[in-house]
Amino acid sequence: MAATRDKTIISDWRAPPNEFPAKTSQLDIWLLNLDDIPCQSDCLDATEITRLNKFKFDLGRQRYCTAHSAMRAILGRYLDCRAGDVPILIDPGGKPRINHKTPPLHFNLSHTENTALLAINTGHEVGVDVELFRDMPNIDRIAKRTFRDNEITQLEQSGWDKNLFFEFWTHMEARQKCLGRGVFGDAASDNEVETHSLALKKNQFGAVAWAAGNAPTLINLYQD
Repeated sequence: MAATRDKTIISDWRAPPNEFPAKTSQLDIWLLNLDDIPCQSDCLDATEITRLNKFKFDLGRQRYCTAHSAMRAILGRYLDCRAGDVPILIDPGGKPRINHKTPPLHFNLSHTENTALLAINTGHEVGVDVELFRDMPNIDRIAKRTFRDNEITQLEQSGWDKNLFFEFWTHMEARQKCLGRGVFGDAASDNEVETHSLALKKNQFGAVAWAAGNAPTLINLYQD
């Protein structure tokens, strides 16, 4: 699917196919309802289990487990292996990666409340973010610490519109995650990444980013 000029990928989310051939420059984006997916902690690795055990509340623990076990199950379909055998390592910048795959299969996961997005890109880096609209105080302070000057100007002109804030936030997160940088790391430029919004449900905001100059030739939107 092509991205429109307003940088919004518009497409119907559809059921995934039975097979997932690894095609160079193909981007698959999965939309997951975590309430419909069982938690399978037995497939998580030691790093994920450590993170899982740090959650104070059952709901957060449940959704983390569900998101990561679903991610592993889907990646296993691409790699033709069991979810627990997906070889994930964390690079020095903190970004999860598939270990030893040619061509490289890049992925990125984001989840909020009961919704998750998983982006899988063959051959090139990818970042994704999803957020649910919520009341946030001091968005002006947050924006001035993390957003680009032109984004701050647009927010000021909008009267600090919160919908616009969340749109910019998801773009920022997707850009930074694509490059393996934190929210407060060196800001990604348009020369480094290209970012697009995803059309989700009301009060949901999503964005995907890929390395500049490496736009996927095919984009699939799957709802499992």
